[in-house]
Amino acid sequence: MMRIKTGVFGLDPLLGGGFIPNTVNVILGGTGVGKTIFALQYILQGLKNREKCLYISFDMDVDDVVKTAENMGWDFKGYIDEGLLNVGKFIVEDITFLNNELVSFIKNTNNGNVRIVIDSFTPLLSTLDYNVRKDVNWFFEQLRRVGTAVITIEEPLSGNLDVPCITLPSFLCDCLIHMKKLGYGEVLDRTLRIVKHRKSWHAEGVFPYRIFKGLGIVVDSKYYVEGVKRKMTLRDVFSEEELEGIPEELLKKIKMALEDGLYYDEEVKHLIRWVVECYRESTK
Repeated sequence: MMRIKTGVFGLDPLLGGGFIPNTVNVILGGTGVGKTIFALQYILQGLKNREKCLYISFDMDVDDVVKTAENMGWDFKGYIDEGLLNVGKFIVEDITFLNNELVSFIKNTNNGNVRIVIDSFTPLLSTLDYNVRKDVNWFFEQLRRVGTAVITIEEPLSGNLDVPCITLPSFLCDCLIHMKKLGYGEVLDRTLRIVKHRKSWHAEGVFPYRIFKGLGIVVDSKYYVEGVKRKMTLRDVFSEEELEGIPEELLKKIKMALEDGLYYDEEVKHLIRWVVECYRESTK
């Protein structure tokens, strides 16, 4: 089965190769875990593949998305001008919004299979109860029909996950990834766990990850990559001449990311080259 690459270093091996096409994949986590960065990496992977991408937010407009991407070293503006990336900001008052403006916007701004990000879904569901399950289920089904979607959800400050804004999308989605910021130090400061992945194998356990400017989220998945004999090094990706042209700051981060985990997908080589190009464009 063809998989949708997430664009997050080290995550695809834990998902059996990536997301399944035409699914809704929820990223759950509190403030500061990197949900928006995850969403931007997912979009970046699609843009690199020349896929149509849609970024929907309830608090960020086009400029905010572009600036957030630039802060990570990624240039999104050109893709927006080109029409590959469409950003929509909406003000939501109640669940009926799912049945009109939002679905219409999604259907009218895609021309086939599309990567969709909704960041975040929490404001739409924060005042709801379990009686609206049919509405959320219907909305998720509309998303599956037009493409593969990533939805981010803010974890309550209380840590209580037994509330409708968490349990409804978590139960109805196809894949749920829970990201946490633990504050235990460098290695275990942030971790993620794949709670479920319907119709697919997925890795069990808790996996540390780090966030690097220019690379984004890097998950340590070395224990789940099988049949390989060595780690990927900088020289597996770049020639000596190319290495000399990469900013030292970014080079150190790429090297650190490669040393922290095992990456053997050819896609990783291309993605690293791509983030280097974006980083250079954003720092001109």
